Amino acid sequence: MQQQLGTPIHKLINEVPTRWNSTYHMLERMTEQKEAVWVSLATLKNEITPLTPEEFEVIEEMLRVLSPFDQATRELSEEKRVSGSKVIPLMRMIHIELQRQASALTKPAAQELGANLRRRLTESICNMESLSVMTLATLLDPRFKTVGFFSPQRATEAVKRLKSECAAEMRSHEPDPAEEPSSSHGSEPSSGHNLWKPLDMEVEESRMTSNTTADSIVEVQRYLAESNTPRTQDPLQYWKNNQKTYPHLYQLALKYLCTPSSSVPCERVFSKAGELVSKRRKCLGAKTLQKLLILNKNV
Repeated sequence: MQQQLGTPIHKLINEVPTRWNSTYHMLERMTEQKEAVWVSLATLKNEITPLTPEEFEVIEEMLRVLSPFDQATRELSEEKRVSGSKVIPLMRMIHIELQRQASALTKPAAQELGANLRRRLTESICNMESLSVMTLATLLDPRFKTVGFFSPQRATEAVKRLKSECAAEMRSHEPDPAEEPSSSHGSEPSSGHNLWKPLDMEVEESRMTSNTTADSIVEVQRYLAESNTPRTQDPLQYWKNNQKTYPHLYQLALKYLCTPSSSVPCERVFSKAGELVSKRRKCLGAKTLQKLLILNKNV
């Protein structure tokens, strides 16, 4: 029927209960092949009730609502690119798209779906922008920085956390003031005990903390003042080129930009391990299996 009608020769898709977007792809393919499906069902002896044109119109509007979620799911399931820093910006973009679509929806079911998704998405964004790992990853991605946030207040709080993390990174590379020789202008007692030593240490720690805080603020503000890089640019390449310009933020970028956005990469490794270990390869050793998985995922 597809050949006779001149439609693309594509198989229909069955949904998988554990993958929400399989339902989306099933309905999308059904909509693409609706004429072929109608004609095919009409030639069958079994009485299978096809979907009506009105039901297909509802499905088409729902597909428009779910389309940005499918795009975000595919983008966040990547393995070889930075993904954790894209979660918050993508949620903001989905919210903007749902608001744009709201006025174009005419079917009550699609309108209700869009309203429920916008409400749930707003709640999820608030929770996500409260997680330090995700907010710092977004800030340290030169493509997004503060622009990727939904709430300006949350962005300001994230910048404060980034300055604090940068200051802690600076302090971790400074020498311990207790190990530095103290130069005292007063006379040392014959016993060798310095009465001023605790006060001198407190003053030195306070001075170092003040300097570190100021330096961290300067480094973070210089980084944020730069214009955002193009979205197609690799953020890891940016930090490789600027590791000497922002040495402490570079260390934080190595720490936070590796954050995965979902468990999909891990599940793919488990699935691949299940394919490698079979009845015909039951004597495969653990070390050999590990090497095969590393080669499969990294070569």
